[in-house]
Amino acid sequence: MNHWKISRTVSSLVAAAMLTLFTGGAATAADTPANFPKGNVTIEIWWHEYGPFTAYVKELIQAYKSVRPNVTVNPVVTSSGDINQKLTVALATGTGPDIMDQDASFYELYYAKGVLEPLNLEVFGAKSYDEVLARYTPGGLAAGTFGGKIYALPYQGNSMSLFLSNKAFEAAGLSPVKDAPRTWNDMIALGPKLKKVQGNRTVQKAFDFPYHSPRWEMQMFQPLVEQFGGKLLSDDGKTAYLNSPEAVKALTLWRDVTKATGDPKTTMNTPSNPNQDFIDGRTAMWVTGPWATSQIRQSQLKDGFTVVSYPQVDPAKPHTIVYGWMWGVNKAKPEANKIVAWDFIRFMLSKPEEWLAKAAFVQPVKGVSETPVAKSFPFFDVHMRDVATASWYIRSEFTNEIGQAVGRAIERTVYDGVDPKASLDQAQAEIDKVLKK
Repeated sequence: MNHWKISRTVSSLVAAAMLTLFTGGAATAADTPANFPKGNVTIEIWWHEYGPFTAYVKELIQAYKSVRPNVTVNPVVTSSGDINQKLTVALATGTGPDIMDQDASFYELYYAKGVLEPLNLEVFGAKSYDEVLARYTPGGLAAGTFGGKIYALPYQGNSMSLFLSNKAFEAAGLSPVKDAPRTWNDMIALGPKLKKVQGNRTVQKAFDFPYHSPRWEMQMFQPLVEQFGGKLLSDDGKTAYLNSPEAVKALTLWRDVTKATGDPKTTMNTPSNPNQDFIDGRTAMWVTGPWATSQIRQSQLKDGFTVVSYPQVDPAKPHTIVYGWMWGVNKAKPEANKIVAWDFIRFMLSKPEEWLAKAAFVQPVKGVSETPVAKSFPFFDVHMRDVATASWYIRSEFTNEIGQAVGRAIERTVYDGVDPKASLDQAQAEIDKVLKK
């Protein structure tokens, strides 16, 4: 597994210089690459729907038009639950967008299928891929680098941390700081104090794991397995360990925490609105990324929340998870389109501090943590502590299939009462068939 850490040692002045170095600054008429097309070019960009993200990218499209008047950028927005299938089908037929937005874990599949265009060094004002790699925190580009070349750039690298509702804690006579759970056993103990049931209806869950998509289920299951000392996939990606003793312990813990704290049948979360239960007060504690901060602050909660580190099996040996989303370029497009596509990506990513301010996305770029925006961002240090002990979400040609199998295993145990070992044995059998193809 790869790890990346954001340095906290550089001064604000050095940080600003690093951010400028990242892309050489935003596109301007004066710094147009020599190979940039002079005629009119139209490109299409696809991304997954999330309110603040969508608003910011549309803002960037308008700003780009002012410095590249010969370029038209057409946006297509879809849900995070649908984008993988749509991209997979389109790319397989040689169609699809010029610029794709996708979870970092899927780029290994896209690279294996030969549908990615390597980063254009001339557009980025770099002489080598190593020069671009050096602008990022260690491991920050690992998910998009293959055979020594960079094929995708991240616009976010997310920790997963525990958000607490101050109102829910205070109503139960608890402090969201002093009584926040450090371990999963702490979480179980808090269940009866924070869970509210009226008749047969749960009106407030103390905590719940995600059930709105297999992607999120896997995102929570992987660090549990690693906290017990296991892993889900071999380093070469050829062997899965879905029914290992550590995985069985993880699913057993998942089931026990759910019984004490949650009620998965009452969720209003969706792939496009995964934080809805927490925002609406139906869940007192919820694990999500820093990107959720802007959405939460614009809700009825406003600043009435606290963020603490991801719960652990053993706090002395913390294991967390980091995942990200990246921009890639479609190899099947005409050369002029590919140059423009990389130029627009460069333009979009040129102000990491603005991504943090407007979308609450943390780019894994050196110097971000020392910017004024980061220093004023709520609980930024907590998110970075969780990043420092994180493994990347698994990356494989079969990430989607593994996630689907894990999701089904979890739901068999939680909804149908299937023994964790038996449920994971079934998942392992399903994935063995996929990996041996």
